[in-house]
Amino acid sequence: MSNDLFYILIISNVFSALALYLCAKRLLKFRRRQKRSFTFKSYPIQKCQLEDVHPCFIQDQLGPSPNSTVYFIGGEGVEASLSDRETWVVAALAKFSKRIFEFGTCSGKTSHIMAMNAPKEGRVYTLTIHPSQLEQLSFENNDDRLHENIAKEEAKFDIFYYSDLSTSEKIEQIFSDSKQFDESKFKNSFDLILIDGAHTRSYIMSDSKKAFSMLKKGGVILWHDYKPEAPDVFSYLNDLSSEMPLRHISGTDFVIFQRTS
Repeated sequence: MSNDLFYILIISNVFSALALYLCAKRLLKFRRRQKRSFTFKSYPIQKCQLEDVHPCFIQDQLGPSPNSTVYFIGGEGVEASLSDRETWVVAALAKFSKRIFEFGTCSGKTSHIMAMNAPKEGRVYTLTIHPSQLEQLSFENNDDRLHENIAKEEAKFDIFYYSDLSTSEKIEQIFSDSKQFDESKFKNSFDLILIDGAHTRSYIMSDSKKAFSMLKKGGVILWHDYKPEAPDVFSYLNDLSSEMPLRHISGTDFVIFQRTS
C-alpha cells in the first residue's frame, strides 16, 4: 500500500511540474509579446495641451480659434485611421507647412487630408513599401512580432485614397522600405514629419533618425501610437524623452518634437 501511495505521489508531482512548466511558458510568451508595456503605471512623457502645440489651437470663451478650421474626413471605416482629434491636429499643422513627410502611407487618407489643408504650394511626400516588395522588410529579433505582422498587413495598398483626387497633384508617393530610403537629399527641408510606419523598435529608431535629419529649424515631428498597446513605440519614445524635449499631446496618441535650432 505504501508503494502505491509512493507512486501516486510521484505521478502527482510530475503532473504538477508539467502544469507549472506550461503555465510559465505561456507567461513568458505573453511577456515577450507585450514586452515592457505593462510595467508602466502611467505615460512617462510630459503631457501638453493643444494650445501649446500651435497658436491656432488657442481657445477663448467661445471655443477654438477659427484659425484651427480644417478640411476633415472622419475615420469611420478607414483602416488604421487616426482618431478625429488626431486628424484635426495633423490637418491644422499641415495648414502652416509647405513641405510634409509621412512615414507610413497605409490607405493614403491622412496623406490626402494633409494635402487638402497644406498651402497651395505645399507638397506632401509619403512613404510605404510596395506590396510586391515585402520581402525587403528587415525586422530584427527583438522587434515586436505582433506589430511586425500588422506592418505587413497595412502595406497591402498600391492604390490610395487620394489616387483619383485633385490632391494627388500635391502628393509624391515613394515606394521603399523605410530603412533603405535615402533621406540625404531631404536634409533640413521639412516643416512637418509624421512617423506612423512599422511600429517595431528597429523601424521606429530608423525612421526617427531619418526624420531628425530631414527636419528643418522650427519644424515638427509627430509620432503616432504612443501607448502601451504598441510596446516598441511606447518604450522607444520613453527612452528618447530622456535625451530630447518630447511632449505627449493630451487626448491623443501623438508625441511631438519641435525643433528650435
